[in-house]
Amino acid sequence: MKIKNLFLKLFINTDLQKDILFLRSIDFFEELNISQLKKIHTHMYKKTYLQKEVIYKKGEEAKLLCVVRSGKIELDDGKNRRIIQKRDCFGQKYLFNGNEVYTNTATAVEDSKIFFMYKNDIEDLMEKDKSIGFNMFKKILKML
Repeated sequence: MKIKNLFLKLFINTDLQKDILFLRSIDFFEELNISQLKKIHTHMYKKTYLQKEVIYKKGEEAKLLCVVRSGKIELDDGKNRRIIQKRDCFGQKYLFNGNEVYTNTATAVEDSKIFFMYKNDIEDLMEKDKSIGFNMFKKILKML
């Protein structure tokens, strides 16, 4: 049994497993199965933003879906400020709206790790796997 566990640790990407488990814990992705989450993961990027670093600015072309892996992010539209943290998504409301621009500025309140996907990658993925698209669309409709 110990040899099997050692073999599994050597040949299975534990970072991938952790990322998939993390994505599975996100409300936005909760209806997707492991296979679908793996497809999404292949299109995701990871980046660490330092405290006070801007992720995007109000008025810029909206092109990202972001998930907070760790840290805190402030969304500020000039009138209201909202702090989001681990397991929160932002940017999803812009996914299905043509050439939208951000209506707020996203800034790291503290050093933060973000998973993000580009809008065009999401659209390509949704065309290739209609069930992913359907589930994401359903989730956005519930949010609205």
